[in-house]
Amino acid sequence: MKHVRTISALLPRSRTQGRRGFSLIELLVVIAIIGLLLALGIPAVQSARESARNTQCKNNLRQLGTALQNHHSQFGYLPKDGENGWGFVVFLLPRLEQSGIYGQLNPLTAKQTSASTAQPETTGQPLAVVRCPSFSGSDELSSGFGRSNDLGNTEIFSQRMELTDVYDGESNTIAVGETTDDHAWAQPGTGSCSSPPNQGSFSSRHSSGANFVFCDASVRFISSNVDAATFKALGTTAGRETIGEF
Repeated sequence: MKHVRTISALLPRSRTQGRRGFSLIELLVVIAIIGLLLALGIPAVQSARESARNTQCKNNLRQLGTALQNHHSQFGYLPKDGENGWGFVVFLLPRLEQSGIYGQLNPLTAKQTSASTAQPETTGQPLAVVRCPSFSGSDELSSGFGRSNDLGNTEIFSQRMELTDVYDGESNTIAVGETTDDHAWAQPGTGSCSSPPNQGSFSSRHSSGANFVFCDASVRFISSNVDAATFKALGTTAGRETIGEF
């Protein structure tokens, strides 16, 4: 009796083996591995991005601190928040590469005539240097003014303060901190250090704290869990307190 040779038997061995597909179990294993890699990778990517945003935020605050130092070198005092109706940032504009806007506002002699209406070409302009990259809100407030995520320390900006009057030490005294509240860079507005970050005037979208620039232009991240007395001491200019760890 002759054996009937099938078509598969006539094909080369390598070709018949090459047609073998994935089994269901193998496919599920591959999907599970891909899912595990994604689960491990996505948080790492998000963490890296937040780290980069936090670094940029600190760099912005450092520029602000340097601008304050330069203003003091030129005039002998720090700007007063609310002078002629302007926020303290307005007086720093030439040192923040915004001489054009500063020239149009002329804050040393011209008053802000309307605190409720922004001018698109000046007070309505977004300024990256006063914005935190981790804050996802609009660059513009509902009033049309450009948003700021930076808030000055009332102890520093309520008057024309000289750095020689910061008896507690420039490196121990907060000048500016972050805020998530609606605040315009062109308008007056300061906060107190009566409560730790994310519990009072100062807050941020960073995890468990906020960034601050001190009077010496150094930048520090302060945890929301900082001792309340320590944080309050960092906000005074002549409290002569003993500063704890922060």
